Amino acid sequence: MMNKILVAIDLSENSLKAVDYVAKMMQCHSVVDVTLLNVIKEPSADVMPDKKERRGYVEDKRAETLGLMEKAAEKLTAHDIPEQNIHLKIQICSKPVSVAELILREREDGHYGTIVVGRRGMSKKEEFLFGSVSNKIVREARDCTVWVVE
Repeated sequence: MMNKILVAIDLSENSLKAVDYVAKMMQCHSVVDVTLLNVIKEPSADVMPDKKERRGYVEDKRAETLGLMEKAAEKLTAHDIPEQNIHLKIQICSKPVSVAELILREREDGHYGTIVVGRRGMSKKEEFLFGSVSNKIVREARDCTVWVVE
């Protein structure tokens, strides 16, 4: 049976720690399929009224994210995870949906058995005010394993 793992990454250092952890944990498994997922939230028209400017912002983020994702994929292949078993996926979100909801939807659609997230270094106050993607995933994920890497 294939071990399907969804690793949600952003541009933080903790995301790369999560990838390192997955690489070390899964290097001894002969059959593993890893998808690196990044969600880019398009700024709303209220924040950035010019449509061309919003598209430019998203494209800049996509290029920056793709570079990080390629670096993350190299970490996986360095630990003997076959390149053909590593998938890079970038989702653009222009709807008022949370990043955690998109990750959970991707987990369900892709039938992943494990979700891996890095924990961002938020204070308790910030977490209370803004929420935490990792906390929401832990609370709402069903029928899968969740690894939160600090």
